[in-house]
Formats: sequence, C-alpha cells, structure tokens
Amino acid sequence: MPRPRTARLRAAVRHSAVAAALACALLAAAPAPAAILDVTGPRGAALRVNGLDLGTLPLGGPLTLGPGTYLVESELQGFRAYTQMVTLDEADHRHLLLRFQRLSRRTAWTNSVLYAGLGQFYLDKPVRGWIYAAAETGGLLTALAGELRRSDLRKDYLVLQDAYDSTINADEAAHYRAQARRTYAEMEDAEKVRDTGLLVALAAIGLSVADALLTFPDVDAGPGPVPPLTGYAPELPGPRAGGLTSVHAAVKLTF
Repeated sequence: MPRPRTARLRAAVRHSAVAAALACALLAAAPAPAAILDVTGPRGAALRVNGLDLGTLPLGGPLTLGPGTYLVESELQGFRAYTQMVTLDEADHRHLLLRFQRLSRRTAWTNSVLYAGLGQFYLDKPVRGWIYAAAETGGLLTALAGELRRSDLRKDYLVLQDAYDSTINADEAAHYRAQARRTYAEMEDAEKVRDTGLLVALAAIGLSVADALLTFPDVDAGPGPVPPLTGYAPELPGPRAGGLTSVHAAVKLTF
C-alpha cells in the first residue's frame, strides 16, 4: 500500500534537518583559514614570536599562523632590538620587513661618562642603567652632604681657634682648645664621607663605561636554525595570541 503524501513529506523534512545539522557540525569543526606572515630582514637576526624562539633570518619560508595578535621581537648584533605587534585576520597574507637602528659603541660609553647608566639605557638595558645611575646619584648626594658638613665645621673650628688665640684665661684656653680639637676631628670625618661619596660616584661611572664596552653588542635571543615542521607546532605562549595560536615554517626544497 503506498505511503500517504504527508508521511513522505515528513520523512523528507527529517532527512533535510539531519543533513543540515551534519553540515553545521562539519563547518563548526573546520579550522579557521590560517594567515601567512612572511618575515624578512638582515641575515643573522634572531627572531622570536610571542616568546617562542624561531631561530635566525632568513627563515626557511613564511610562517603559517592562526588569526590573532602576535608580538614579534628580533635582535641583531650591533643594532637596537626590534619589537612590533602584528594583528592577523583569517586568510591574511602579510609581509613584515625588520628595520633595525644601528647602535654605536662610542655613543654607549660616552653616555656613561656623562652620567653612569646612560650607556645602558642607550643599549636597552634599563635595569643595569638604573643600578649605575642610583650608585652615582647616591655617591654624589653623600659627597654633597659631607662637604656641607665639613664647611660648617670648618667655620666653627675657625671661630674656636680665634677664641683660643685671643683668650688670656688658662681655663678658657683649655676649653677652646678641646672644642677646637673635637671640631677638627669631626671635620676630618666629614671629609672622609665626602671623599667616599666621590669614590662611589667615580666607581659607578667606571663600571658603567666598562659594562657598555664589554657587553656591546649583546644578543639575548639564541641563534639556531628553524626546525622543519610538517604540521602545526605547539601553541605560541603569550596572552595576546588569539584564534589558532600555532605556527609552522614552510621548507622549500630544490633539486
């Protein structure tokens, strides 16, 4: 007996709903289209993306990344470190040219001569810069305080010395002499404090100059070849990475 038309219609609707649900599930499971980032720059520059060291330029090929925002960092001996945020959309193809600013050894150590730590700030080493700058500042302030104290004590000493020379009373003379000796000893102590502060300031300048000379140039990112990857690498670290936070380097083979 043939099925009623209504039953056939209901069956067709059910089949269409199942097919639509299946298609939606497949579309949801499909990964978002990857983005391509082609990084170029001077040979030997160390490259890091979201804290992951990718080796040195030139890379074996462009980077395949998921949509999101990435922190690109690069270092090259003798140049200021390069940092840039790159935002990639789905199926985006971007070319990033790394432009470095050359550093000068002479500028680094002469800045340190002007004031301790300035050479380190020039070389993008702020922690060392603050240490040397604080040492010189502390030494100069100590020297200034010692000199002011010495100057006041010298005035007092001269007054006591005049009083001692002008008195004819033996008891007063003994009193002024004892006070003058005590003041003179304190004045010598103030001079030692002043000289110590100056030595600390000079030592800070010398260490800052030596540090600028010995550590120039300094590259913290480790060099090395980019490993050939056939699929997606582990997720790139960093809070700004979004979407498919993965990367792989394409390797071109020529026979």
